This record gives sequence, structure tokens and C-alpha cells, in this order.
Amino acid sequence: MKNKVFDYYKELPSWAKGVVMVGGAVIVTYTGFKLFRKIFPSIEEKRNRELVRNIDNEIKNNISKGMKPSFSDAQYNLFANTIYDSMRYAMGDNYGKVVTTLKQMKNNLDVEKLIKAFGNRQNYVLGLPAGLPIDLFTFVSQELGNEFFVTNYRVKDINADWAKKGISYKI
Repeated sequence: MKNKVFDYYKELPSWAKGVVMVGGAVIVTYTGFKLFRKIFPSIEEKRNRELVRNIDNEIKNNISKGMKPSFSDAQYNLFANTIYDSMRYAMGDNYGKVVTTLKQMKNNLDVEKLIKAFGNRQNYVLGLPAGLPIDLFTFVSQELGNEFFVTNYRVKDINADWAKKGISYKI
């Protein structure tokens, strides 16, 4: 089998060999980058994973401190669904709606209740499941933050808005 693949490759025109080599390099680089990010997550990613594990405790602590949610539980579910539905397709995503929805949060408790309502959801790429289900912050940072940090102005805008309101969370 190995010789058949190599023989087939040798018979390709030179431009096709180049396409195969460049395509292979892109796939290896992309896979390596993804693997590196899985093995060595950023400090923010670690913090976000820990937050999701402890979200119920965070909600109880803020309620006991006298913080009140700004919306009903049904509204947080609606917000979570809006965010998810606005970013789950490769084409036609509505990033503006996501930013607008996230900017409606008024305090830490609102963000925590939104995180809980979102839970972990499956991300899709061109209609195919991509990896394991992920939490709100990971989902938003992957979609709005761009993996190569070229177009992360939306995440910076949300974080700045939250900081103005005294929200300590960052995407």
C-alpha cells in the first residue's frame, strides 16, 4: 500500500505535488496549534474552566452578599440561546448580536447566571461537530476572539464594557 501511495504521488503533475505539500503543511500546522492549545491552555482558559466547575458556589456567594440578578432565569436561558444560535454556523454568524447580548449583563451575578444557563454546548464547523462541548467563555473567545488574535476587538469591547460596570469577569 505504501508504494502505491508514493507511486500515485510521483505521477502527479508538479503543481499538484505542490498543492499536496502545502495542504499537508497547513493541516500539520493547524493540528499542531490546536494540540498545543489543548496541552498548554492559557491562564484565562484555565480560570474559565474552573469557573464553570464552581459556578453554583459563585452564584450563592453573590446572592448572600446581597447582589440581585437583573433578569429572570428564563431571560438568561434566552440570552444563552441567542449567543449560541448567533455563532454556531460558519457562514451567516451574527457577532454583533452576541456583543449586544453580552453587554446587557450588569453585574457579576448576571454573568454567572448566563454561564450557568449556557452550560456546555457543542460547537460546529460547517455543520460538523468540532471537538467536545464547551463553556460560554471558551465558545465566545474562540468565535469572537479569533484563534490567531487578529480580530479580537469584539472581546476587548465586551471586557471593557464589563469593567466599566464593575464586572470582574473577562472573556
